[in-house]
Amino acid sequence: MKTIAFSFLFMLVSATACTQKKEDSPLISPKMKPINSVPFLTKQNDFIYVDKTSLKPITNQKFKRASVYTPTGFATVGNEKNEYAVIDENGKIILNFSEEDIHLSVVNGFTFYKKDIEYEKKMPVWKWDWNIMGGGVKKEQTYHKIEIGVLETKQILLDEDIPYQDKSYYLNFVSVDENHIFWNGNLYEIRKGRLNKIEKNIAELLENKRSIKASNTDFSIYELGQKKAIHSRMKGIETIQLQFGKETITMTDINKERYQPEIPKLLVDSKNNDIYPFPQYEKVFPKEIIKATASQIDFIKKTSLVYSITNSPYFLLGVFNYDHEIWAFDWLYIDTKGNVVDTIDKYNFKVLDQIGYMVWPDRKMIIPNQFINKNWKFGKINSYRGMNDLYLIRIEDEKRVRTIGLWNSDKNSWEIKPEYHNISVLDAKEEIYALQKEENGLYTLYDNKTQKRLGSKAYKSINSDGLVNAGFSSQESIYYYIDIYSGKEYKE
Repeated sequence: MKTIAFSFLFMLVSATACTQKKEDSPLISPKMKPINSVPFLTKQNDFIYVDKTSLKPITNQKFKRASVYTPTGFATVGNEKNEYAVIDENGKIILNFSEEDIHLSVVNGFTFYKKDIEYEKKMPVWKWDWNIMGGGVKKEQTYHKIEIGVLETKQILLDEDIPYQDKSYYLNFVSVDENHIFWNGNLYEIRKGRLNKIEKNIAELLENKRSIKASNTDFSIYELGQKKAIHSRMKGIETIQLQFGKETITMTDINKERYQPEIPKLLVDSKNNDIYPFPQYEKVFPKEIIKATASQIDFIKKTSLVYSITNSPYFLLGVFNYDHEIWAFDWLYIDTKGNVVDTIDKYNFKVLDQIGYMVWPDRKMIIPNQFINKNWKFGKINSYRGMNDLYLIRIEDEKRVRTIGLWNSDKNSWEIKPEYHNISVLDAKEEIYALQKEENGLYTLYDNKTQKRLGSKAYKSINSDGLVNAGFSSQESIYYYIDIYSGKEYKE
């Protein structure tokens, strides 16, 4: 059997910052408040902040660029020198204008910022890049200067200069609970209104306030606030042995990946040989098959993917079908007691490939054959946090025309028929979408709950924060903001 060369990720679905709604912490903090100010584009191509209802100016300040306010009351603004700053709701400058790009993110009521600038750094002679083909000597290297901190407390969590090709840092802060935040391998406790680092060297944050720490080739699982590990000295493996009656079944190359993951997808407890599978490592894979048919046993012998389906007693078993007409996984399931079944009930669990497309549940589970046109070929499937039973499905018809639609797997019907070139998710929970009918065409706002178009305008692009590009030609760009829930435009 071939070794599968794909990598897969457990999906707690979030979205990209530019075209999808970015999910901050689900916890509501007292610091969060309704924001009534919005950036408004004047006839002079300046942005001012106005009251979103009356459109009256909040201050007399003008900016060349402006963002919407965070729920904590901060926004990034730019001037005519291409410098950026952070202001509060009163227009007071919190971070001074500078050449660095500035990004903001809110978690647990704290506003985290990232300042980033690229520059050329002079290197010592032993690090010069000598071009032996006569191209000269490069005495500089491209570096990034990155600063990440907290606006409210003025804490600086990271301040580094790193080579351009090295790792970067992101504002991927995670709320563990109302008093703890995880970021960059560190656990912070909120104490007296400030972040205090209480743990470090965390390789992976798990559900239910658990985490994994790594030490060389050993791994340990901890509970929040507990110094003693739940499981210690665990090792990564790629082989599982199962007993079926008198027969020993050995599954090899399980969860094999092209690149070595930081944490193996299977961890075995060296004390008792219990195997804990990815993604949450929360339950033990059975050592014995109690109930299975002959065909199920043949399937298990070829299994190449084993995942734990969280919040259920089941594990997912996958065999990749290399038939080019299919080119997808076939599935079986085994519970913690060793019972093998062909199907299971629905669980809020999804498996994505490395670039975010759906692997499980697969197309047949989402849209059964009786609801499809026999001439259709299916492409990738997407689903984002908050979409629940809604899926973006790509289709190619008999004329090789490719379209995308929004399918409701609970109702087995199209919410948005597959008649569009592209559909962008702006707010998954409120079901606000941007629809593009034709390639290179304009986007329109659509409210799927009311099944109505929002506003009368169409745009070259629509972002989840309401920023639109209303340029009339491919070379022209005119940016301003709209309310994605009504279509109201904030411009003169």
